[in-house]
Amino acid sequence: MKKTMIDRIAALKCWRGSITLEPLSGGMTNLNFIVLDGETRFVARICEDRHFLGIDRTNESHCQTAAHHIGVAPSVAHLEDGIMVLPFIDGKTLSNPDFQNTQILRRVASTLRLLHDSRDRLTKEMLFFCPFQTVRTYTETARSLGANLPPSIDGWVNDSRFLQHRIQAFHPTLCHNDLLASNIMDDGHQLWIVDWEYAGIGNPIFDLASVSTNSGLSDELEIEFLHAYYGRKNHEAFIELQILKTVSILREALWAVIQTVMSKISFDYTSYAAENFSAYERASYEINQLLKVR
Repeated sequence: MKKTMIDRIAALKCWRGSITLEPLSGGMTNLNFIVLDGETRFVARICEDRHFLGIDRTNESHCQTAAHHIGVAPSVAHLEDGIMVLPFIDGKTLSNPDFQNTQILRRVASTLRLLHDSRDRLTKEMLFFCPFQTVRTYTETARSLGANLPPSIDGWVNDSRFLQHRIQAFHPTLCHNDLLASNIMDDGHQLWIVDWEYAGIGNPIFDLASVSTNSGLSDELEIEFLHAYYGRKNHEAFIELQILKTVSILREALWAVIQTVMSKISFDYTSYAAENFSAYERASYEINQLLKVR
């Protein structure tokens, strides 16, 4: 008989005794549970490899473990049988309105700077992440799965090639690559970044762009955010932020298209994809106007 998810979690070798579980809501990719082992709480994530989304759990574990040693992520307590066990963080999950607070923005900038400055201390093999390549790959994957793509997709993919050539050379480093507000937690003392499944070696400005586009930062707040990150005004980074925001939105839309045919989680991926494609059209127009002005 095939084991249920709860049976699989209960059978892990990391527990000290009998455990109790309760579902943890909110995930858009994985099913999560809070596990009480004695007096200690953990989070157990059902997280098999999902190569159609570029998710490799060994890579995720390496990236999160590195981020833990840097001091910005919880440890990986256990990884077995497609289940990752993490310490439970007793704190507040950030939401988009929190990013309208300049104090929060400065703390996020400081946390990301700590992460990105770790490049000369990293070990283990980690995947390389390029959002432009991801857009092309997701498009191919969606087609191969028979997912419903908009008629304009080929033109949009070509547009992203143009934008890729506008990105300057950068120092690759460990990046999270999926900085939704819900992936940052505040325990009252420090910020913790969680859910490292899309992490890899990449462009640090993409992390900044991910924060901005997912939380809806205004131009003024983006300038504040970049100043806090770089310690100075950085006009070139502001331009690249706009480019990477645009490709981030297209990547998110294509991610949702794939999930419409592959995910078993109850979520309206079709509407989410449509919202992001509409947002991409607006962002694409704006970035092209900005680049023409230059």
